[in-house]
Amino acid sequence: MEFNNKKIVITGASSGIGLTLLEHLAAVPGAQIIGVARHTDSITALGLANVTALSYDMSKPEAIDSMLTDCMERLGGIDVFFANAGYAYYGKIGPADWAKMEAIYATNTFAPVYTLQKLLELQGSKRLHYVITDSALAKVAIPGFAFYSATKYAIDGFVNAYAFEKPDNVILSTVYPVSTKTNFFKRAANAAPLPFPTQTPEQVAVSVIKGVRKEKRYIYPFASYGFFNWLWNFLPFLKSGYLALEDRKFKKWLKQNP
Repeated sequence: MEFNNKKIVITGASSGIGLTLLEHLAAVPGAQIIGVARHTDSITALGLANVTALSYDMSKPEAIDSMLTDCMERLGGIDVFFANAGYAYYGKIGPADWAKMEAIYATNTFAPVYTLQKLLELQGSKRLHYVITDSALAKVAIPGFAFYSATKYAIDGFVNAYAFEKPDNVILSTVYPVSTKTNFFKRAANAAPLPFPTQTPEQVAVSVIKGVRKEKRYIYPFASYGFFNWLWNFLPFLKSGYLALEDRKFKKWLKQNP
């Protein structure tokens, strides 16, 4: 699938992977793009004629309903939807806090699933390529990211089952970035350490665009990740060693951030 003349929506489009994707796709002839984020200044600052910025909170179903209605009215239909909005907590899970758990699940897990359901209601049998940004932490949960990993494991389970259930007009791609050098981890907590390995938003965006063009079911922007994920299922001591290194980072961070 090529992006020429396609109608595209990207959530979480104000920074990081989302903004980089938007910039790349905006250069494609005929592409019409809507970038969705809570704060849209960085999108409007690009000054791109074929890009519209919309401000919506993807953690609320009524906001998602309004966003999709808005997008449909502006575009007349959606060819490719990037469900990219998400955030993390870093640190101990802390005392019981239902609202904190609900908030991260609402954005990271409920929103991409609910958006897909609503899109299918709105578009019927029209062809749709739906792309969800998951995480490498959906495959390997590391210390400090218990809540975040849980939301991404849930998405991983959903896409694996939904691949068998989905209608023929839906192409589903799931992206598994490793740590990406953006403000994502700064927002997770004060000076949260980057898990190993790392990559840039540019590397992720280029890989995602290439994977969507090929209609890949799973997209691993870090080329070796799929291999290593397979390998340490057979050599579990490698995974244990990796987790021990990340646990040291976590414990060091806890001492610095009591």
